[in-house]
Amino acid sequence: MLRPAALTLAVFGPGLLGGSLLHDARALNFKSLRVWARREESLGEVQSLGLADFTSTRAAEVAEGADLLVLCVPVGGMKSLAQQIAGATTAPGAVFTDVGSVKGLVMGEVAPVFTAAGAEFCGSHPMAGSDKGGLANARAGLYQNAACILTPAAIGGDAPALLHGFWRLLGSRTHVMDAATHDTAVARISHLPHVAAVITALAAMRPEPGYAAFAAGGLRDTTRVANGDPSMWCEILMENRESILPALRDLAACNAHIIESLETGDAAALNALLSEARALRASRYPDSPDAP
Repeated sequence: MLRPAALTLAVFGPGLLGGSLLHDARALNFKSLRVWARREESLGEVQSLGLADFTSTRAAEVAEGADLLVLCVPVGGMKSLAQQIAGATTAPGAVFTDVGSVKGLVMGEVAPVFTAAGAEFCGSHPMAGSDKGGLANARAGLYQNAACILTPAAIGGDAPALLHGFWRLLGSRTHVMDAATHDTAVARISHLPHVAAVITALAAMRPEPGYAAFAAGGLRDTTRVANGDPSMWCEILMENRESILPALRDLAACNAHIIESLETGDAAALNALLSEARALRASRYPDSPDAP
């Protein structure tokens, strides 16, 4: 069983995800918390919240003596960060991981940096977050009841076992996938809904923004995730474009079927589509107040 009091955790990037890790780790009484950020101002915020025992803008310094090291920066910046810390003097048997939402790039470019240095790396993707980012919105319990997908760099080793224990300690449900399967899955269940929210926001409010003043909860709820950081989501979608494109083509096909049923006045076809969607949602969220 994982013993937090015996582990030093190093977090690289104290934003929403990294900051929430720190909140949980502090509550669980980890032995020591070490934090890296690019800016001293960010580290000052971490210190003011009491979420770190050591902070530095020098990544290798933060890695020293750590048992578990978590990259909580955008995927595009992980390789450079990995190169700075892969050769650091970590604790014996140290494990490296990340929280990136696209794993093909991580396992193809970031993991080899660590394995070449003789370190263990296993990708992590906790399916948790918010449309509001940053340390100010970080909180304990963010990962409670969330699925966390692990993508091991190799069969065997201690990394997967340690990470199963770590994420379950935070309340998550862990699963193992290869990077390609992961990217296909999240394209459907995470990235596609974000694009659908963006499309809905554009189609509903771009022609006449003033109409939104009369909207009830449907527009707000359907477009909530479109409030996510555009730069971050642009990066995610570009990095996972090979997997998101088939999902978007399916979205376009479903939209075309609805358009066709309306153009032809085929109420039966339209009702079938609406009923199928309702049943699919109910099968995933059977306890939802609005489930049939």
